[in-house]
Amino acid sequence: MSKGREVVEYLIVGGGMTADAAVRGIRSVDPEGGIRVLCAEPHPPYDRPPLSKGLWKGESEDRIGRDTADLEVDLRLGTRAVRLETDPLTVVDDGGTRHSARKILLATGARPRRLSGADDGVTYFRTLDDYRRLREGAEAAARIAVVGGGFIGCEVAASLAGSTDAEIHLFFPEKTPLGGRIPPPFGGHLARVLEELGIQVHAETGIQGVQPAPDAQHRLQAADGASPDGLDLAGTPFDLVVAGLGVEPCTELADEAGLTVDGGIVVDHGLQTSLPGVWAAGDVTRFPLSLTGRREMLGHEEHANESGMMAGQAMAGESVHYDPLPYVYSGMGDLTLEVVGLPSPDDEAEAVPGESPLDPGFARYSRDGRTTGVLIWNRPGRAFKVKRSWGRDGDEAGPRVEDLRDVILGG
Repeated sequence: MSKGREVVEYLIVGGGMTADAAVRGIRSVDPEGGIRVLCAEPHPPYDRPPLSKGLWKGESEDRIGRDTADLEVDLRLGTRAVRLETDPLTVVDDGGTRHSARKILLATGARPRRLSGADDGVTYFRTLDDYRRLREGAEAAARIAVVGGGFIGCEVAASLAGSTDAEIHLFFPEKTPLGGRIPPPFGGHLARVLEELGIQVHAETGIQGVQPAPDAQHRLQAADGASPDGLDLAGTPFDLVVAGLGVEPCTELADEAGLTVDGGIVVDHGLQTSLPGVWAAGDVTRFPLSLTGRREMLGHEEHANESGMMAGQAMAGESVHYDPLPYVYSGMGDLTLEVVGLPSPDDEAEAVPGESPLDPGFARYSRDGRTTGVLIWNRPGRAFKVKRSWGRDGDEAGPRVEDLRDVILGG
């Protein structure tokens, strides 16, 4: 038998960065309204980026917590929402408790994509517990495989190389790390940086599955059955396998409740879903973006924070208009990569080299004469100057190469 219904003013489903930002958004408008947060993880909201970067360089876990409970919030840890009912607005959790609310935010985030084949023993890197499990296992590992050449895969490989004595192998199906996301000159430079960190980089090697091997080790199965040059996969066991293959949004609650879903939960500029009284924010949303003229999805820290904050303000009665200029930051060893905008692999990319052959400088992406994104190589802080200059004086075409050269490469 299900438990009795509980009623609250604001109900937030999800316990990540977006949920914390939404709490702060609500509190900036409504200091006293009751807020309940259903968090599937056993930990209160925390910053996720340090899991693949700062924590491996000595940053304390104590510094990643976001102190959400200090905002007079009913924080329900280890509580997973399993159903959204629309009349009245109610969320049922995995313990049978019914949480009714006047306003609901879906901040359910995303889950890691998985290998297509067997994956026994694979760590899909996403949460604090994943970090702890990998950190503990890496201390005794002699050989570690990292599967996936995106931001998470490259960051985890770099962090492992810088903090363990293990032999690190990075596998991905593209020709270069971050393939399809950065122009070829940058991909080649990034591969060199990773190799200089001691990582064995295996490009054009997609991994389909992982099989158990003797002595609690694992063997990788290449997607095409072949082995990369210089490595016999069948004869090379790994002590640990960690995968960073991107994510897929957790839209089940919205799907089953009949909300409009198109890959992600569809929202307007006010982060309102198709169901009155229900908002959505963070990784799980598909929202209109003026920069591209389409509905887009983002999965990065700034989006989690900004959309969560605005959704909370909207729930509390403020008028908001969410239309960001996206920003992404990544760090690998001493290298920083920053992307302003939302470039597509199909966009035209113009690379502007820096001061030396080993300095690729920056790249401007464009489509139909309009700037869609800017990639900046190892110049921390310049991205914020680019953001400030974007659209200045009403120029809808965005910054041109000559403008960017002054802002990024200038003194």
